[in-house]
Amino acid sequence: MEVSALLPKMLIFVVLMVVGYLCAKTNFAGREFTRDASKMVINVFMTATIINSVLVSDARLSGKELAVVILALSIAILVGWVLAAASCRIMGLGERAPLFELLIAVVNNMFIALPVVEALFGSEAVFYCSLSCIPFNIILYTYGVYRLHGGGGKESIRLKDIFTVPLIATFVALVVFMLHPPVPGVLRELAGTMAAATMPLSMIVIGSSLGSVGLLDAFRNWKLYIMCFIRLLVCPLLVWLLLGFVTDDLVLKVTSTIIAASPSAVIVSVLAIQYDKDAVFTSEGILLSTVFSMLTIPLVIYIIM
Repeated sequence: MEVSALLPKMLIFVVLMVVGYLCAKTNFAGREFTRDASKMVINVFMTATIINSVLVSDARLSGKELAVVILALSIAILVGWVLAAASCRIMGLGERAPLFELLIAVVNNMFIALPVVEALFGSEAVFYCSLSCIPFNIILYTYGVYRLHGGGGKESIRLKDIFTVPLIATFVALVVFMLHPPVPGVLRELAGTMAAATMPLSMIVIGSSLGSVGLLDAFRNWKLYIMCFIRLLVCPLLVWLLLGFVTDDLVLKVTSTIIAASPSAVIVSVLAIQYDKDAVFTSEGILLSTVFSMLTIPLVIYIIM
């Protein structure tokens, strides 16, 4: 797909996010809606999208090829963490350092990257994107929680947090992908129907989740501009360069790069609240990076393609 063909889809993403944002601002969608809807999207509709990606895909991968896919996706996730750690040590930031680090490192790989790569390449890219849940969850709920916990002990790492529903769905999709079991037509149709709802619901939920954040406050913090620059431009372009040494698969390279180009994930704000950190700062960072990503994702795709 040409970048020009992606722009109308990105516009649709923006409009749906604005709808969610306005619903939150006018109290049509309160915090309870955002909380419950986000759980439903991530645990039900995205699960259907992940499973549907292997049901409609004709892709075939050997064990070696699958290992390359997971390596490429791990690079897409890990580059952000490395740059985030280096940036925090250069800038200082005091008590906000762990939050700044997570805002750079933790990408919105499911709510933003997945719909974008599906628009570009279809089910094959969705399957690749779902596999990014493996490195994403492992590092977020080990090192990420360790950083927020202030260097606490092993009690801060919980296996039930790592094994989220999308991660379990990814493993199920892997089994289906490798074994190709017969799947009844009605189940295929159900998965496809539910998967079609993922993109619009995701964008609306993101918009509503940002409804409590002051737009002007987010745009006043110059440190968040540095965060966005690293998160949205430096990370994806570095990932694209590194993947040139790993694979020639264009779909895999672009998918991994778009994951790296995604804005900060809402889960950062959730974790900030859980660990009694500055949730306002994280919410402002998420808002700013999400707004800018609607411009930078097409720019990154234009540069690499």
